[in-house]
Amino acid sequence: MDLKNIILHQITREGDELPTLNYSDHNLLVDETVIEFVKKLIKNYSSKNPTFGTFEEDITNYPFQTKVKQYIQNLDFVTFSTESMNILKKEIQVPKATGGYIVFVHYEERHEDFIITAMLDKSTQFAVDDTNLGIEKLKTLDIEKVARANRINISKWNRGDSLYLSFIKGTRNVSNYFQKFIGSTDITSAKYNVKLLDNAINMYLRKNNVTGGKKDLIKENISNYFESQYKNKEDITLSSIASIINPEQPSLFSDFLSSQNIELSGNFSLSKRDDFNIFKKSVVKEKGYTFGFEKELIKNGKIERVGNDILIKNVPAEQLDSAFNI
Repeated sequence: MDLKNIILHQITREGDELPTLNYSDHNLLVDETVIEFVKKLIKNYSSKNPTFGTFEEDITNYPFQTKVKQYIQNLDFVTFSTESMNILKKEIQVPKATGGYIVFVHYEERHEDFIITAMLDKSTQFAVDDTNLGIEKLKTLDIEKVARANRINISKWNRGDSLYLSFIKGTRNVSNYFQKFIGSTDITSAKYNVKLLDNAINMYLRKNNVTGGKKDLIKENISNYFESQYKNKEDITLSSIASIINPEQPSLFSDFLSSQNIELSGNFSLSKRDDFNIFKKSVVKEKGYTFGFEKELIKNGKIERVGNDILIKNVPAEQLDSAFNI
């Protein structure tokens, strides 16, 4: 990782009062501590399975993207972050929204440019004085509990690629203001995410030699999870999927997604049952025909694979007569 610029600002808000800004007038000195901080921030951000999307088209009401472009075109980082804080100051004026520390980071990794904007809270930690063996209370930035964050892949944005922007909602209930500050929108469809997820699960299971009955059980549990979430009108979350795949070490699946650079939204909603049919149905496409069937029929022995042939058992005569009446 090549850390180019980093700066920290603060925004405070008590109750329904107007927010106040505490600006920094300089970039942080890039030393070992700062580099370690940024590496942990990036790792923590990726582990939360962010949602992928794009900027809103309305640059007038969502000016953050314009500030990013101006920075790329030689605006200095301090000015970029300061002007961005003024945008945040307007958006944070919603009920129950409080402040925090805002870190802006520009870095390069794997030959791609990124800008992360993250809101962090302070947490209480305890330090030991080795001289007198006393205990001191310290207030530290809590990277583990990122309250709000977004990341822009500048390289993808410049190339016109899709999914160049991602964001996480973090630990607080009130979150829309930060998304409005960035001007980010989730454009990834449920069907897109489900297909990508199915491919990722198959890759993970192959890599870890999960086959036979264990693989079938995992797939069945995932299918049941989708059905349950759909009925209850609740989001699909990658953390839940990871726990189904490996209840003892769910982080292994998340780590696999990161290592393979698979850009899956951390949570998404299902609008119709067809969105997740891929977990319930199999489709064989050949020139001249498309054959789709419920995976349950394989377990029930209704459909069987024999070498490169598919055998369908006990089809009603009238169905066959109609299909083969040439």
